[in-house]
Amino acid sequence: MTFTKKELEYLSVWACEEKANDPYSLPAHQLQADHKVAGVTFIRAIKAWARLEGRKDEEIFQLHENARPSWPWSSEEEMANRLSNLGAEVRV
Repeated sequence: MTFTKKELEYLSVWACEEKANDPYSLPAHQLQADHKVAGVTFIRAIKAWARLEGRKDEEIFQLHENARPSWPWSSEEEMANRLSNLGAEVRV
């Protein structure tokens, strides 16, 4: 199983925002807060992506084309299922 384009775009923007002084004022982090997801969930997802793709974690920064991504999951259950299926270390 691999990450979808929408999942990677969201994770890429989220990772870029993490470097900001106030990331929670930015779009991907606002979506994270709206859905009440712990940031460690996305860190683990990025680590799982890097491991599955044989890449470095930092490569996630180059994967977005849109600075205002949409939430890539239709429900909390879908997110939990997708992320847990993608990597054992991803826990929601």
